[in-house]
Amino acid sequence: MPKRDSNFNPIGKSRGLQRNGVGIADWETVDAQSVTRAIAAAGVAGGALRFGYSQDGYCYAIGIYGDGAPYTEYLKPHESVEDTLTSICQLFADIADDKAKAAKAT
Repeated sequence: MPKRDSNFNPIGKSRGLQRNGVGIADWETVDAQSVTRAIAAAGVAGGALRFGYSQDGYCYAIGIYGDGAPYTEYLKPHESVEDTLTSICQLFADIADDKAKAAKAT
């Protein structure tokens, strides 16, 4: 994926809304170990994650599979992606624990 700048426009409009001081989401700036831990936690619990951007390209999008119906968490660029990924790790650790307890009960 090419590096995006402040003029990035993912949906092809010639003009867009001005977003002063918001910043642009860029997965390249997110701590790789945080992403790896979240992927591993999801996999151990039988789930999966999808990483991308909102349709306008200005927010992070994390698809979560394995916690009931699939859903997407959206984060603005100023929100802590690492904290969200840590929460996702805990979510999947809880799911894995519940599955292990259920397996022992049967």
